[in-house]
Amino acid sequence: MSDEDDSPLVPPAFRPPGQGATPLFLDTSGLYPYFDTHSPVAEAATQFMQALPDLPYRPLLTNQYVVDELITLLDSHVNHATATRAFETLRDSEAIHSLDVSDDLFWAAGEQFCAYDDHTLSFTDHLISIHARRENAEHILTYDPDDFATLGLTPIPRA
Repeated sequence: MSDEDDSPLVPPAFRPPGQGATPLFLDTSGLYPYFDTHSPVAEAATQFMQALPDLPYRPLLTNQYVVDELITLLDSHVNHATATRAFETLRDSEAIHSLDVSDDLFWAAGEQFCAYDDHTLSFTDHLISIHARRENAEHILTYDPDDFATLGLTPIPRA
């Protein structure tokens, strides 16, 4: 780990799990507090996002469903200007790759959703988990850690 990884600006719960590149999938709940300054975890999320260029999380991935969900939530819970800023930030980012959701991926998520009849996980969470695994991303930026741990992903920030 580099000296930057030990910086007090990076909350310990966000520090990479090891050395070298660590693919990271970005969930709606992980991105939301960066844009909603009134979120109780906005400060930590902002510190993490600002430190990302110095951390070995690569690649940074998300998908169309996450972007849709994020923009919709920000528009309804914050305001249209913030939702627009989030959309433009993700659209214009050179670091964050927004992946297409193929028909195959969509239907695989539906199969997994149907199989988890004893959990109350969203369809989008299932879609994210399958997409992350297909992209070899075992870590996910999320504030829904139990949901994604159930689906086999390692949540960042760590508790």
